[in-house]
Amino acid sequence: MKSDVIIVGGGAGGLSCGITLASAESKLWFNNRRIVIVDDNRSDLAKAHLNNAPGVAPGTNGPDLLKQLKEQLGQYDSASMVNARCLTAERQADGGFHVKLDNGMNIQGQTLVLATGYKRFEIEGLCVTPSTHPLGGKANRIMLEHDGVYGIEPDLHVAGLLAGGSSQYAIAAGIGAQVAVEILSLWAGKRTHVHETVR
Repeated sequence: MKSDVIIVGGGAGGLSCGITLASAESKLWFNNRRIVIVDDNRSDLAKAHLNNAPGVAPGTNGPDLLKQLKEQLGQYDSASMVNARCLTAERQADGGFHVKLDNGMNIQGQTLVLATGYKRFEIEGLCVTPSTHPLGGKANRIMLEHDGVYGIEPDLHVAGLLAGGSSQYAIAAGIGAQVAVEILSLWAGKRTHVHETVR
Protein backbone atom coordinates (compact mmCIF):
# COMPACT_ATOMS: atom_id res chain seq x y z
CA MET A 1 0.00 0.00 0.00
CA LYS A 2 1.20 3.53 -0.75
CA SER A 3 0.33 6.69 1.12
CA ASP A 4 1.71 10.22 1.31
CA VAL A 5 1.43 10.37 5.10
CA ILE A 6 1.49 7.43 7.50
CA ILE A 7 0.30 8.24 11.02
CA VAL A 8 1.10 5.57 13.60
CA GLY A 9 -1.39 5.95 16.45
CA GLY A 10 -5.15 6.36 16.41
CA GLY A 11 -5.66 8.39 19.58
CA ALA A 12 -6.26 12.10 20.05
CA GLY A 13 -2.97 13.23 18.46
CA GLY A 14 -3.02 10.87 15.50
CA LEU A 15 -6.68 11.33 14.64
CA SER A 16 -6.47 15.11 15.01
CA CYS A 17 -3.48 15.14 12.68
CA GLY A 18 -5.28 12.96 10.13
CA ILE A 19 -8.51 14.95 10.25
CA THR A 20 -6.69 18.26 9.84
CA LEU A 21 -4.62 16.94 6.93
CA ALA A 22 -7.63 15.42 5.17
CA SER A 23 -9.71 18.56 5.65
CA ALA A 24 -7.47 20.24 3.04
CA GLU A 25 -8.28 17.68 0.33
CA SER A 26 -10.23 20.22 -1.74
CA LYS A 27 -7.18 22.51 -2.08
CA LEU A 28 -5.43 22.41 -5.45
CA TRP A 29 -2.02 21.96 -3.82
CA PHE A 30 -3.30 18.91 -1.90
CA ASN A 31 -2.90 17.11 -5.22
CA ASN A 32 -4.82 13.90 -4.42
CA ARG A 33 -2.58 12.95 -1.53
CA ARG A 34 -3.43 9.99 0.72
CA ILE A 35 -3.30 9.67 4.52
CA VAL A 36 -3.29 6.34 6.39
CA ILE A 37 -3.66 6.03 10.15
CA VAL A 38 -2.41 2.79 11.71
CA ASP A 39 -4.41 2.13 14.88
CA ASP A 40 -3.65 -0.66 17.35
CA ASN A 41 -6.67 0.21 19.56
CA ARG A 42 -4.45 0.96 22.58
CA SER A 43 -5.15 4.67 22.92
CA ASP A 44 -5.43 5.90 26.51
CA LEU A 45 -8.39 7.98 25.33
CA ALA A 46 -10.39 4.73 25.38
CA LYS A 47 -10.14 4.81 29.20
CA ALA A 48 -11.01 8.49 29.60
CA HIS A 49 -14.09 10.22 30.94
CA LEU A 50 -13.98 13.82 29.77
CA ASN A 51 -15.43 16.73 31.72
CA ASN A 52 -13.15 19.67 30.90
CA ALA A 53 -12.26 19.30 27.19
CA PRO A 54 -13.22 22.36 25.14
CA GLY A 55 -15.98 21.58 22.67
CA VAL A 56 -16.65 18.13 24.14
CA ALA A 57 -19.84 17.64 26.16
CA PRO A 58 -19.04 17.07 29.86
CA GLY A 59 -19.37 13.40 30.78
CA THR A 60 -18.30 12.13 27.36
CA ASN A 61 -16.71 8.71 27.51
CA GLY A 62 -13.43 8.22 25.68
CA PRO A 63 -14.64 5.31 23.52
CA ASP A 64 -17.55 7.44 22.31
CA LEU A 65 -15.20 10.31 21.45
CA LEU A 66 -12.84 7.96 19.61
CA LYS A 67 -15.78 6.64 17.60
CA GLN A 68 -16.85 10.18 16.77
CA LEU A 69 -13.32 11.15 15.66
CA LYS A 70 -13.06 8.06 13.45
CA GLU A 71 -16.42 8.90 11.88
CA GLN A 72 -15.22 12.46 11.29
CA LEU A 73 -12.08 11.14 9.59
CA GLY A 74 -14.26 8.83 7.49
CA GLN A 75 -15.98 11.75 5.76
CA TYR A 76 -12.79 12.43 3.79
CA ASP A 77 -11.91 10.41 0.70
CA SER A 78 -8.19 11.03 1.17
CA ALA A 79 -7.96 9.30 4.57
CA SER A 80 -8.26 5.72 5.75
CA MET A 81 -7.49 3.63 8.83
CA VAL A 82 -5.79 0.27 9.20
CA ASN A 83 -6.33 -1.69 12.40
CA ALA A 84 -2.93 -3.19 13.16
CA ARG A 85 0.22 -2.68 15.21
CA CYS A 86 3.29 -1.11 13.62
CA LEU A 87 6.30 -3.42 13.96
CA THR A 88 8.97 -1.55 12.01
CA ALA A 89 9.42 1.76 10.23
CA GLU A 90 12.52 2.25 8.13
CA ARG A 91 13.84 5.19 6.14
CA GLN A 92 14.16 4.34 2.45
CA ALA A 93 16.83 5.48 -0.03
CA ASP A 94 14.33 7.92 -1.60
CA GLY A 95 13.80 9.57 1.79
CA GLY A 96 10.38 8.06 2.44
CA PHE A 97 9.42 5.34 4.89
CA HIS A 98 8.53 1.66 4.72
CA VAL A 99 6.25 0.51 7.53
CA LYS A 100 5.55 -3.15 8.36
CA LEU A 101 2.44 -4.09 10.33
CA ASP A 102 1.60 -7.15 12.41
CA ASN A 103 -1.19 -8.12 9.99
CA GLY A 104 1.37 -8.65 7.19
CA MET A 105 0.62 -5.36 5.46
CA ASN A 106 3.38 -3.03 4.26
CA ILE A 107 2.86 0.70 3.73
CA GLN A 108 5.17 3.07 1.91
CA GLY A 109 4.90 6.79 2.48
CA GLN A 110 6.86 10.01 2.16
CA THR A 111 5.98 11.36 5.61
CA LEU A 112 5.72 9.52 8.92
CA VAL A 113 3.99 10.83 12.05
CA LEU A 114 4.54 8.99 15.34
CA ALA A 115 1.59 9.37 17.73
CA THR A 116 1.81 6.22 19.84
CA GLY A 117 1.27 7.79 23.25
CA TYR A 118 3.67 8.36 26.12
CA LYS A 119 3.67 4.91 27.77
CA ARG A 120 5.56 2.82 25.21
CA PHE A 121 7.51 3.04 21.98
CA GLU A 122 7.85 -0.36 20.34
CA ILE A 123 8.59 0.53 16.71
CA GLU A 124 11.90 -0.86 15.45
CA GLY A 125 14.04 0.55 12.65
CA LEU A 126 14.10 4.29 13.35
CA CYS A 127 17.06 6.22 14.72
CA VAL A 128 15.06 7.68 17.61
CA THR A 129 15.44 7.07 21.32
CA PRO A 130 12.69 8.01 23.78
CA SER A 131 13.64 10.25 26.69
CA THR A 132 11.89 10.96 29.97
CA HIS A 133 8.66 12.91 29.51
CA PRO A 134 9.05 16.20 31.44
CA LEU A 135 5.31 16.69 31.97
CA GLY A 136 4.18 13.08 32.22
CA GLY A 137 3.60 13.01 35.95
CA LYS A 138 5.16 9.55 36.33
CA ALA A 139 8.77 8.46 35.93
CA ASN A 140 8.02 5.89 33.22
CA ARG A 141 6.40 8.30 30.74
CA ILE A 142 8.35 8.94 27.54
CA MET A 143 8.65 11.45 24.72
CA LEU A 144 10.64 11.93 21.52
CA GLU A 145 12.81 15.02 21.20
CA HIS A 146 11.85 17.40 18.38
CA ASP A 147 12.64 20.81 16.92
CA GLY A 148 9.89 22.73 18.73
CA VAL A 149 7.32 22.32 15.95
CA TYR A 150 7.29 18.53 16.30
CA GLY A 151 9.77 17.66 13.55
CA ILE A 152 12.35 15.00 14.42
CA GLU A 153 14.08 14.97 11.05
CA PRO A 154 12.88 15.67 7.49
CA ASP A 155 9.44 14.08 6.96
CA LEU A 156 9.46 12.49 10.42
CA HIS A 157 7.20 14.09 13.03
CA VAL A 158 5.94 13.31 16.53
CA ALA A 159 2.41 14.12 17.71
CA GLY A 160 0.21 13.84 20.79
CA LEU A 161 1.61 13.01 24.20
CA LEU A 162 4.71 11.38 22.67
CA ALA A 163 5.71 14.94 21.66
CA GLY A 164 5.96 15.99 25.32
CA GLY A 165 2.56 17.56 25.92
CA SER A 166 0.66 17.24 29.20
CA SER A 167 -1.84 14.44 29.50
CA GLN A 168 -4.96 16.28 28.36
CA TYR A 169 -7.15 15.47 25.37
CA ALA A 170 -7.12 19.08 24.13
CA ILE A 171 -3.32 19.27 24.31
CA ALA A 172 -2.74 15.97 22.51
CA ALA A 173 -5.27 16.89 19.81
CA GLY A 174 -3.75 20.35 19.44
CA ILE A 175 -0.27 18.97 18.90
CA GLY A 176 -1.66 16.62 16.24
CA ALA A 177 -3.32 19.54 14.46
CA GLN A 178 -0.07 21.57 14.62
CA VAL A 179 1.87 18.72 13.01
CA ALA A 180 -0.73 18.65 10.24
CA VAL A 181 -0.35 22.41 9.70
CA GLU A 182 3.42 21.98 9.36
CA ILE A 183 2.93 19.26 6.73
CA LEU A 184 0.23 21.22 4.88
CA SER A 185 2.48 24.28 4.79
CA LEU A 186 5.20 22.22 3.11
CA TRP A 187 2.71 20.96 0.54
CA ALA A 188 1.34 24.44 -0.12
CA GLY A 189 4.80 25.97 -0.38
CA LYS A 190 3.87 28.67 2.16
CA ARG A 191 2.54 29.01 5.69
CA THR A 192 -1.05 27.88 5.56
CA HIS A 193 -3.97 26.98 7.80
CA VAL A 194 -7.15 25.16 6.86
CA HIS A 195 -10.23 26.83 8.29
CA GLU A 196 -13.86 25.95 7.80
CA THR A 197 -15.89 29.10 7.40
CA VAL A 198 -19.59 29.89 7.25
CA ARG A 199 -20.56 31.82 4.13
